[in-house]
Amino acid sequence: MRRLAIGIVAAIGASILAGAASARDVVDMTGRTVTVPDKIERVITIGSVPVINSFVFAVGKADTLAMGLPVRFNPKRWSWQFVFAPQLKTGPELQDSNYSPDVEKILAVQPQVALTFEQSTADVLGRNGVPVVRLRIQTPEDVKSGVKLVGDLLGNPQIGETYERYFDATLKRIAVKVDALPQDKRPTALYLNPGNMTQPHLVAEWWLRAGGARSVTDDGRAEEVLSLSMERVIAANPRFIVLFEPGHVEVLKKHAALSQLDAVKAGRILVTPMGAHTWGNRTVEQILTVLWAASAFHPDLFPHDELVAEVRNFYATFFRAELSDKQVETILASGKH
Repeated sequence: MRRLAIGIVAAIGASILAGAASARDVVDMTGRTVTVPDKIERVITIGSVPVINSFVFAVGKADTLAMGLPVRFNPKRWSWQFVFAPQLKTGPELQDSNYSPDVEKILAVQPQVALTFEQSTADVLGRNGVPVVRLRIQTPEDVKSGVKLVGDLLGNPQIGETYERYFDATLKRIAVKVDALPQDKRPTALYLNPGNMTQPHLVAEWWLRAGGARSVTDDGRAEEVLSLSMERVIAANPRFIVLFEPGHVEVLKKHAALSQLDAVKAGRILVTPMGAHTWGNRTVEQILTVLWAASAFHPDLFPHDELVAEVRNFYATFFRAELSDKQVETILASGKH
């Protein structure tokens, strides 16, 4: 009976896609050519939903999302998703706890396009008549390319160039001050997941460096996730430890060895801000991470009030969200309410 239901819904979905008034081809970030409707009003994201949603937010198309935030993403932790796209709070959940798409539910919402990182998702949905555009976000340049692709896809073709100009100009403005700093004025830092003893994202090497710090794991590594031995962390003894999860602060303080690090004993523990997604990982908010890091490491050069103003401007310009200073401070405090 379930197979019959899926078959019926799939036929309906294919019929709707075939009946689109006009279509066009787009090339996604993996080089795949995908045929999509000329005008797209119903979008779903599958997999790392908060990250992918951030790109939809950034091109001013939050209202096109036709789904809910999966329960595996703690609604308190990712509460800003509901600020930027209120329908995510009540929309249907379209994937299971392993990120696999629920085809029957997906076809029932009749999406015009799906965004994902995973080829397996593209294969499954493609077989069922849903156009799938893949993103690949690993580097700062990928972030800019992703915004351009999603903007072009969803009918805001100018936003990619606007975002790139903003990204590059902001980075250059920060670099003018950071580049003048001698090495001994750039504190050592470690981006750490103490739960599994890793540096969880390669991109952190970039934003730590651009923000005026010397990452103790910035050794030309190529791994996305870098496993760390306790001995290596203790030997590095960074001046700052940067976390992506507020709960990890207590993990550090209660750990027999990590609690003896100078950064922990002196309270030099930072937690990356939390907006659409945690800023330290892959997100369209990545450029703000650099400014936040610069403000944390060099507050005399990058005053906090200027950071608040810049963050407010970013969300107004790209997310079309007018935030108060209090809301911005909540984001900067890692989303804690």
